[in-house]
Amino acid sequence: MTGYDEWLSSVKKVLEARTGRKDIEVTAGPYRSYNVLVSEAKDGHPIVDFYSVIRIDPGREGPAIAYAVQMLQNWEAETVIHDKAVKDSERFYQMLKSKFPDMELDYSVVDAEYHYVRVHVDEGKFMASFDVWPNMTEADVERIAGYVREYRNQLVESKIKSGMAGVDY
Repeated sequence: MTGYDEWLSSVKKVLEARTGRKDIEVTAGPYRSYNVLVSEAKDGHPIVDFYSVIRIDPGREGPAIAYAVQMLQNWEAETVIHDKAVKDSERFYQMLKSKFPDMELDYSVVDAEYHYVRVHVDEGKFMASFDVWPNMTEADVERIAGYVREYRNQLVESKIKSGMAGVDY
């Protein structure tokens, strides 16, 4: 087992011990716009995804684990709150979808301090991913649309068949 695998295993044990849950899936990886994200798998179990760099930064790791524990302890309530946020955000996704009918769009609902937009091209097919949130404004929708247009144009101009452009803001 590598140090990375040992870290993931120890974090999972901490989460299980502090929450009493045994159905937690723990993942981690580079290039995250967050320290930790708690989400729900299709079958309903919680997935806790960490920005892997925090494993060497106790000042970020401790608060991330504490946040995940809080979310897991209140899982059922958090799930209801998130489902409502998804429903309340659907209109913003639909507004963006109408602006880019030729692109595949992937979105997440995250009411956070920071947001993201990514445009990917793979074998000439464009896909945009971004987050939406319940209290968005039309200006927020236009900002996301502007980023999608800008990054799609950059990728078109670069004439690459596979690549990505994006921003965290």
